[in-house]
Amino acid sequence: MASRETTSHLAQQILSGAASPDLRSMAARGLLPLAVEQLIPIQIFLTNDSESSIGDEARASLRQIEPHLVADFVAHSANPTELAYFAANFQDSAPVVLETLIRRRDVPRNLLVAMAPRLPVVYQDILILRQDAIVEAPAILDALEANPDLERSIKRRILEYREHLIPRARRILQELAPGESGEPANGEIIEAILEADSAPPSGELEEVTGLTEGQIRLLAIPVRLRLSRGAPRTLRNMLIKDPHPQVAVSTLVNNALSDDELEMAARSRVVVEDILIEMARHREWMNKHSVVSALVGNPRTPIAIAMRHLPRLSVRELRSLAHNRNVSDAVRKAAQRQFQAKTS
Repeated sequence: MASRETTSHLAQQILSGAASPDLRSMAARGLLPLAVEQLIPIQIFLTNDSESSIGDEARASLRQIEPHLVADFVAHSANPTELAYFAANFQDSAPVVLETLIRRRDVPRNLLVAMAPRLPVVYQDILILRQDAIVEAPAILDALEANPDLERSIKRRILEYREHLIPRARRILQELAPGESGEPANGEIIEAILEADSAPPSGELEEVTGLTEGQIRLLAIPVRLRLSRGAPRTLRNMLIKDPHPQVAVSTLVNNALSDDELEMAARSRVVVEDILIEMARHREWMNKHSVVSALVGNPRTPIAIAMRHLPRLSVRELRSLAHNRNVSDAVRKAAQRQFQAKTS
């Protein structure tokens, strides 16, 4: 059996254009000792070989590879050039390969646009469900309309998307902060919001997403994190109470909260403890007496933080805190001592 170094050298030789015609022909026919994930990129490369016979051999071999192996390659390994090959030749591909290509999350949208006018009926249903891709490339709808075999149900869905999905998506995307590396793409955000929209609503609707607080909690954490940056007031008031610390803290630090919002967060008994700890770290916020008073009086505030800022409270606030049975005994007794010291 050839060593890994040997097979890697053979692959590099072919892809660099330095291989002999005989070696290229062997690779095109799948006769080299290469794993499928190594062989497929080489054969796709060889479909454009200067010798037409080698290109024909490569195309024929690609059609003979077991479909599930090709589908696995398309799903996990194929780069944009390789995806473009299968998109351009999808009519030669097995159904499992074509379905995998359409469903792949990051498939270039221009490939879906190019495929749509020729897709058989069964794959039209799969493509129309790619709301994330359609939001990012509405031209997919135009391309589907050009399909002579377009199903009547798909025509209705296209109309619904133009009247409802696209306008709503544009409104949401206008409010969203730009995405950063590793964050969900715009289309994925819209898809997640639309999926959460199908859950039973309960409570006030947030204007941008059109979701209630309960529905927003159903969104995946990466989606909620994306929404937390630059969120309008109603949305951030929901997200700052998120049970996931990362989402809640992101809402706190990535928005320009007003003084009353900061005070409400510091006073809230439903925010996660990380919010109160994060607030105490910011000197600008802790220079606001209303925030300090709310933080010290919050039973969820860690005792060490409450004790550190206790001396800043007024006599009236200390007297109230000394009788507050909701705070810890340590904070209440310390408030009583501070009150006595200030009034003696």
